[in-house]
Amino acid sequence: MEELIGHCRTCEKPIYCKMGFLDGVVQKDKSLLCFACSGEVQEEEVIVEPQK
Repeated sequence: MEELIGHCRTCEKPIYCKMGFLDGVVQKDKSLLCFACSGEVQEEEVIVEPQK
């Protein structure tokens, strides 16, 4: 069973609940991201600190 939950805030891809599992990621502000866009956001948030 699939139920439309909403759309990705970045690419507007529809996000479904499939068999009780969300096919995306809910952000702190309650917006939705598809897995592809959430992976891009996580890569941007990675901070590399210089070694001493």
